[in-house]
Amino acid sequence: MKKITLLLSGLALSCTTFGQSQRLCLAEEFTQASCPPCAAANPGYNTLLQANLTKVASIKYQTSWPGYDPMNLQNAGDVQTRVSYYAVSGVPDGKLDGVDFYPGSITQAQIDAEYAVASPYTITVSHTFSPDYSTVTYTEVITCTQAVTGNLVNHIAMVEKQIHFATQPGTNGETDFYEVMKKMYPSAAGTPVTAMTVGATQTFTATVPVPNYVYDLNQVSFVCWVQNTATKAVQQAGQDSPIVLPPSTEDAGISATTNVNAIQCATSVTPSVTVKNYAPNTLTTCTINYQLDGGAVMTQAWTGSLATNGTSVTALPTLTVGVGSHTLVSWTSQPNGGSDYHIINNLNSKTFSIIGASSMAPVVEPFVSFPPANWVIDDPNNTYPWEHVTTVGGFGTSSECTAVNFYNDPAGNIEDMYVQPTNLTTTATHATVTFDVAYCQYSTENDNLKVQVSTDCGVTWATAYNKQGATLATKPAQTASFVPTATQWRNDGADLTPYLNQANVLIRFRATSGYGNNLFVDNINIFTSNSALGIADNSANVNSMEIFPNPMKDNATVNFNLANASIVQVTMTNVLGQTVYSTSLGQMTAGDHNTKIDASNLNSGIYFVTLNVADGKITKKVSINK
Repeated sequence: MKKITLLLSGLALSCTTFGQSQRLCLAEEFTQASCPPCAAANPGYNTLLQANLTKVASIKYQTSWPGYDPMNLQNAGDVQTRVSYYAVSGVPDGKLDGVDFYPGSITQAQIDAEYAVASPYTITVSHTFSPDYSTVTYTEVITCTQAVTGNLVNHIAMVEKQIHFATQPGTNGETDFYEVMKKMYPSAAGTPVTAMTVGATQTFTATVPVPNYVYDLNQVSFVCWVQNTATKAVQQAGQDSPIVLPPSTEDAGISATTNVNAIQCATSVTPSVTVKNYAPNTLTTCTINYQLDGGAVMTQAWTGSLATNGTSVTALPTLTVGVGSHTLVSWTSQPNGGSDYHIINNLNSKTFSIIGASSMAPVVEPFVSFPPANWVIDDPNNTYPWEHVTTVGGFGTSSECTAVNFYNDPAGNIEDMYVQPTNLTTTATHATVTFDVAYCQYSTENDNLKVQVSTDCGVTWATAYNKQGATLATKPAQTASFVPTATQWRNDGADLTPYLNQANVLIRFRATSGYGNNLFVDNINIFTSNSALGIADNSANVNSMEIFPNPMKDNATVNFNLANASIVQVTMTNVLGQTVYSTSLGQMTAGDHNTKIDASNLNSGIYFVTLNVADGKITKKVSINK
């Protein structure tokens, strides 16, 4: 694709006498790196913007759908605020001074008509970097040239005028992106405008950190606009030009942080960082900066000799930390004593947790808050971690659960969820983990879920549960993003008996993306008992067994399918292995059947329903909530 550099010459709008001012239009586009219609619309749209540099200030919001887009993940919150403000439901979408347009069909006539509408403001905007380029100061002055009324808000956004990827960052083929919104100040909500009478001025200025996800400081610009929050009409816009920075060919960074596990028991950590040279010149010196939990910045000098793409591992001093979650950030500066304008590869961040004392089983987690206390969410690829869902829950009995966005997460990415440390020291004879799961494939992908266990504080892990693709699925494949209904869940689990009498058991739910469809998990329970629970199906004569509703209040229905005719008995036991309900169904034919369970006399808690047939039995966990 031909590159188009949208260089907007320093627009300092002014007028010598008060009166209506010349308008600078604002074009806002909602687009995405995995959106095929966006890739079709953007070339022509970008060409039109290029032809109207003095008439239009442009800003683009990279949305969170329909697929993967690293530019959205860098600042999804500000994008979502603007998406919600305009109630955008699909991409590409556009707003010209707050009015809808389609990027693939906007015309010169539309721009000319809007440009001809006089504005009641002038706007000037500029920015400067600190000597070390770690902060930027923006200054915007708005002057009222015609009295206005209404609820007016000023918005300030940092944009990166051009971003070029060597390979497509999403799936729609686009490699060049323009006027991408990086951050809004002081927030995406904006700041009220008080300059509403002729001659009144209002200045907005602040010194802020340069976001570590800016690709190139040479492309940084600021777009400002005044907008009526009631009508969404943009009164005026302004944009400055990027600053031409002194020439520099230096480009170094931290490519990895090692010796820091996501979960640790010791209260000290000795991290190592990998210095990498991204520049054509040999790297001989730089400064390693590191910061723990937003505290004081510490430095360590680095010397060596690295050719292009060469790396060097350097140990940092031992850090003493307390129980809880921590973030270690490290970055390079002053490569070969010079400046580095390509800052996105300078920094590496590592989040880890020091675990506290373990909790005695049972552990019962319905995900009414997220993450649960003493649980850890680890997203090593910085894409789509386990998240809180507030619209669906297991078997429709709640509206909350946790999920992994396999629909957008690139194939191979791992998302971990660590359960609080659990003490399985007990006189019981069995231990079990159960959970509700819902999943479907997009087509034939093998999205994977494992439940893994460690008794040495995460040094080694054993797999207790492992399902993927069609085996994991609870409904047939679909190409639309999957959200389960009440009947599209399965109660599943794994045997933890080998870990009985361990005082500090770590359990993690590891989801590995096949770039298929979404996975939902709810109602995780870890408990001990005095009976084997037979979580896995162990009867070839039973094709399926489901209990609904689950949790139940007074009664539930057991649906099952027999492969062959058999005498059937249904029993229900508590966590101590005591039988609390039993009924014989007698001889039953092959096919579908159902029976009711009467739990009206039982207390709230966890129980196990067993379907006994001629060649074995199947047990499912149920919960009673009263």
